Amino acid sequence: MDQPSSFQNYSENVTQPSRAVNPHASEGKKHLVKAAGVMGLMTLASRVLGMIRDILCAKAFGTSWQWDAFVYAFSLPNFFRRLVGEGALSSAFIPVYSELLEKHGKEEAFKFAHALISILSSGFLIFLIAAEILLTYLKGLDVFPERLRLVFEFLRYFFPYLALMSLYAVGMGILNCHRHFFAPSLGPLVLNLAWIAGTVAVLFFDLGGEVESLKLLALILLVSGFLQDLVQMPYLRKIGFKGRWIWDPLYPGLKKTVKLILPVILGFAVMQINLLVDATLAFWVGPGANSALWFGNRLMQFPLGVFAVTMGMALLPTISRQVAQGQLESAKKNISFSLRSIALIVIPCAAGLMTLAQPIVELIYQRGQFDAESTRRTAAVLLCYSVGLFAYAGQKILTPAFHAVQNTRTPVRIAVLCLFSNIVLNVILMQFLAEAGLALATSISGFLQLFLLGAALHRSVLRLPLREILLSFLKITAASAAMAATAWMCHEAARSFYPDTGEAARIVRVLGSIGAAALAYPVYCFIFRVPEIKDAWSWAAERLKRRLQPRQA
Repeated sequence: MDQPSSFQNYSENVTQPSRAVNPHASEGKKHLVKAAGVMGLMTLASRVLGMIRDILCAKAFGTSWQWDAFVYAFSLPNFFRRLVGEGALSSAFIPVYSELLEKHGKEEAFKFAHALISILSSGFLIFLIAAEILLTYLKGLDVFPERLRLVFEFLRYFFPYLALMSLYAVGMGILNCHRHFFAPSLGPLVLNLAWIAGTVAVLFFDLGGEVESLKLLALILLVSGFLQDLVQMPYLRKIGFKGRWIWDPLYPGLKKTVKLILPVILGFAVMQINLLVDATLAFWVGPGANSALWFGNRLMQFPLGVFAVTMGMALLPTISRQVAQGQLESAKKNISFSLRSIALIVIPCAAGLMTLAQPIVELIYQRGQFDAESTRRTAAVLLCYSVGLFAYAGQKILTPAFHAVQNTRTPVRIAVLCLFSNIVLNVILMQFLAEAGLALATSISGFLQLFLLGAALHRSVLRLPLREILLSFLKITAASAAMAATAWMCHEAARSFYPDTGEAARIVRVLGSIGAAALAYPVYCFIFRVPEIKDAWSWAAERLKRRLQPRQA
């Protein structure tokens, strides 16, 4: 007789609390799923807007050297946004804030947050003054090529955006700890709406050339940073956080945060340095390489942002609270649940992107300044980035698990090792695959990092059910491979029967293939006996049954 899966055991805990080994386990999973669902829906909306934004940018700028300079300059605050919004600051702030909230109450937790914001504001004010002086000096030197001087110009807009995103990250951490996930998810929507508005203005109005158009776009993004901070304020006031200046550098909570954040920053910075190294080496590949990396990475980031990042952000406060209460078994189950849930969604997404990379890029981007050569280069990058999609997703789950148990050194050591492996692979593979080699090196290093993180976490206090996770991964991979073959056969059949090269024909072929794959994937999951799909099906059926039942008066 087959043993019930952990999902089934969890369902029993939810429906029959008296039988639960730990009554907090079902509650933790309930809040985790709800939080990830709210953020997932908002992130999905943001990613859809981001896709519209990228389509407009591809049409307006293509893979020009001016766009190369813009995306390279924006990569610095964008890396920092990932660093603080999805990484170091949140990972160091949330465990300390959660502990203060749990043991000392809301007022003490607010005092800690106010002290942190006061120090951050002062530090960034000094940084921005120094950065403005330095960039003005560098821009005036003739020794730098025009493309690099244009990068300096864009950074004058993007460094202040950096500071605004840091404050946004603290507000997001506060709201997440109070189980408010809607407001922090509005930030990316504001950014994308502002970006779309700026790009539409570029497309429809003559603004004096491509450089001047991009300067206007950079200014609009800076304004969007203020708007993102403003969006959170009403929700912070609703929980009683009114914003006060508290200068107390010796506050104990700050000392603990600094102790946690320094190695965490190093660990997350290593991951971001990987991307920065890719972008820098792309300058050596030649014009258009940074643009191809940007557009390919954006497509790969769509499923990663919707599912993995949101699950990781929801997981950190949940398991931080469970660790603070000594509920290690519940924390372990939530990590396993998150990994298997992400695999069920992300692995087929990766298989589909790899199989249909060329037609997807052609459909989404190829118009205006984005020509067939741009499509070929971007599709190669997308394929190579997609190889490591599950590795990136798994890291978003495992790294917060280390931070929740306040073990920040292990991820740093692993990240440094993988940084060197990525640099070596970059130098080798770019010789043969150009910018696609940079993407492939990132994917290989990503899997190495995921393996090392999983092994280290398993040896620590949170021993994971590795057999359960690995078996699920293998079955999902087999089902995803069969789904990808179905998608490719459907696309080739559609091209044979409908060989037209127009946009309508491309829409029919790509969407038809994706639709067929989406329908086939659950069937293949049942064929390969993927336990998670059965549990997901049972959960959906139960939810539908409850909705259809008439409410009692």
